[in-house]
Amino acid sequence: MRKITTPLLIFLLASAAFAQVKPTSITQLDSGLTVILQEDHTTELVGIEIWIKAGIRTENATNNGISHFIEHLVFAGTSKRQAGQMDCEMESVGATLDAFTGADYTHFGATVDSQFLSKALEIFADAINDSQFREEDIERERRVILDEIARKQSNPRLLSRALLAERIYGKHPYSMPLEGTPEIVKKLTRADLLEYYRQHYIPSKMAVVLVGDFESKNALAEIDKLFQKSANPKPPNSQAVDIEPLSGQINETIKARFSGDYLAIGFPGPRNSDARDVCAADVLADYFGSGHRSWISEELRAKTALAGDANVDFVTQRDQGLISFVVSGTPDDLPKIKDAIMNKLAEIGSRGLSSAELELAKRTTLGQSAYELETVSGRANAYGFYFALSDAALADTYQANVKSLTNADIIRTAGKYLNPDRAVILTLGPNAEASK
Repeated sequence: MRKITTPLLIFLLASAAFAQVKPTSITQLDSGLTVILQEDHTTELVGIEIWIKAGIRTENATNNGISHFIEHLVFAGTSKRQAGQMDCEMESVGATLDAFTGADYTHFGATVDSQFLSKALEIFADAINDSQFREEDIERERRVILDEIARKQSNPRLLSRALLAERIYGKHPYSMPLEGTPEIVKKLTRADLLEYYRQHYIPSKMAVVLVGDFESKNALAEIDKLFQKSANPKPPNSQAVDIEPLSGQINETIKARFSGDYLAIGFPGPRNSDARDVCAADVLADYFGSGHRSWISEELRAKTALAGDANVDFVTQRDQGLISFVVSGTPDDLPKIKDAIMNKLAEIGSRGLSSAELELAKRTTLGQSAYELETVSGRANAYGFYFALSDAALADTYQANVKSLTNADIIRTAGKYLNPDRAVILTLGPNAEASK
């Protein structure tokens, strides 16, 4: 096995507790499984995370949504446990299972009292190694997923982001919806699910992450014993197509089911490996949309009363992420909101932010990061996330990169990714007259 010790901690700890936290280690077992461990004996808790490099990026037009479908089924039952038994066993030790599918990954996690770590690891390993995909479980979860797809149509933020991604990413898999379409979900068979599961749920595409109260040597040996050896250690080729840059601004109006009217603006952002650009994009998203002192709150709500609900987001992905603005307003005010945002983007691309604006935005980003990382599950999540996208060790550099950002970084990032002439602009709502 290969072992790499990363720089210690992205999390700031009180000096009394600092001695209780040991350097994070990243180990690749002979099976290809990556194990990320950080001992923290300040509390008797352990954050457990399982990350699999299987998401929209590894799907195609005939199986779109299959990663999410499998996420629903992995803990449905094994040869040892019936449907619902795993959830009950985890709840019996005070833990709740969490699962999520993204563009590049599928993730499972829980936080447990350290005395129950062995029990929890055995349950996770049983699910990952031996999911049975029983027909009755498949049909039950198929109905659940179809309901999720239907409900998404009435969620302005989720629907807007999906429609922006469809237009920004073109032939790249990121253009497809996370849950798939009703047509595809209805057609997926048990054979389809098993084939994909056996291709992607293999050690060389997985990481087990533990952060908390355990002994690394014992945990590593236990994980090596529990998680399957790979019969096919070489993962399938999942090289995605290039994302073609937008040649100009795209404007559309789309009839939507939700009650209000919304403006959605999207841009292809930096890829995860462009670490400083990623941090600058996060800071810019916080500058525009986080908190009562954000630009949208002050300029489009307090001063002009143009905007209602607003969400500004940058989703980091292995390939180019998605920067999105989703803002509600009256049909008469949406064009004014669009002009105000576009003018501000052009200004930042030319002059950047003032010193005070940059420092406030950086503090917001750093504060959110610190809040997420103050729990063992938050830190485990960060390491797993970066493993799935490129390199788990990047988790240790995030806060330092944010702190060191300059106005030159902001100008460069805004000019490179937030060009108003290469934006997708959608007007959505019951009053929109569909343009296509």
